[in-house]
Amino acid sequence: MALAAAIERSIRSGDALLHARIEGRPGAPFITCLHALATDSRLWEPQLAALCGSFQILTIDMRGHGRSTPGSDAGLAAAFTLDSLAADVVAVWDALGISQSAVLGLSIGGMLGLELALAHPERVTALVAADCRADAPQPFKAMWPARRAVLADGGLEAVADATIATWFGHLRSSAPHPAEALARAMITATSPAGYAGASRALEGLDLLPRLPGMTRPVLYVVGSEDGVHPAAMRAMSAATPGSALIELPGAGHLASLEQPEAFSAAVLPFLRGSLQQVAA
Repeated sequence: MALAAAIERSIRSGDALLHARIEGRPGAPFITCLHALATDSRLWEPQLAALCGSFQILTIDMRGHGRSTPGSDAGLAAAFTLDSLAADVVAVWDALGISQSAVLGLSIGGMLGLELALAHPERVTALVAADCRADAPQPFKAMWPARRAVLADGGLEAVADATIATWFGHLRSSAPHPAEALARAMITATSPAGYAGASRALEGLDLLPRLPGMTRPVLYVVGSEDGVHPAAMRAMSAATPGSALIELPGAGHLASLEQPEAFSAAVLPFLRGSLQQVAA
């Protein structure tokens, strides 16, 4: 079946306008792709060719990221919590008439996927959560005020310098990784309010105690060089009934960009198998 032309919409959720795009095979099951902090839907460009032939793909720019607005200054504190950001995704689903969708999320996108699957299990058919965590120990909490200080002092270019060093520093190569230019473009396109708000949402992360109640199929994916995340995600997988964990050798935090073929090879069999069961 031929692929349909992409559909782009701006959808209101509260006081924000969220940019959404649907592409892929008409009538096929949906996969909603949720990106990392300080990125946008372009994070998933390497996976779209592999996914669009079998699924309908919905990409959403999180509020304050990409082409989505952050909302009014007065409402930022309430809008940037994990459950409020998950409510933004539900608002997009409702506006587009999507009753069920698998979720593919990375970093904060993976955390949002967990929140959606736990709070709205009737809407989530399966979840891939990549390079994320489910709790906020003190070193993790302390990182975000420090990053907001970098933002205040040096703007988004300074945030990009610090973030890219974290995301790609494990490669220890004199030549920049080809994905670094896109990463910098996404970071510097993020609104300061969006970055600050989403970083505050991460400070309140407390999903780990809820994971034993997960009822949806879950695949965790993590780069072996993604700092503390491999250990954190092993604990998450152990707490999540029936889940699986795949570790990508040599990959860092943005495994979908850094090793796109290996990332797609890890997630596609799980998504196809899970969504075929739903269709049956």
